[in-house]
Amino acid sequence: MLSSLRRYSQSEVAQQRMKIIKFYQQYGEEATKEAFGADRKVISRWRKRLTNSRGKLSALVPTSTRPHTVRTARTDPLIVEFIRKAREAHPRIGKEKLKPDLDIYCIKNGIATV
Repeated sequence: MLSSLRRYSQSEVAQQRMKIIKFYQQYGEEATKEAFGADRKVISRWRKRLTNSRGKLSALVPTSTRPHTVRTARTDPLIVEFIRKAREAHPRIGKEKLKPDLDIYCIKNGIATV
């Protein structure tokens, strides 16, 4: 997607894409790339979506690019508690000094290290 279209509402983006498609059909690939910065592959993808939806402008509205499954960080609660207690006892301790102590704690308790 053209990054410059991200700041507009969804319907404005769809209208702009339709305008680019019409410009492409009339003037060709080179002129479209110069005028809008849109590549032939992108325009072909938009045209395919438009024909599959039988010409509905809503097909040109951009869909989410977020992955369906996102991995969440799973940190052992014992590790979180150790870090919290260490920071309460020594508020200005940095990660460089905390990490060796955390590794020793994890090995003693049989927890996977961070």
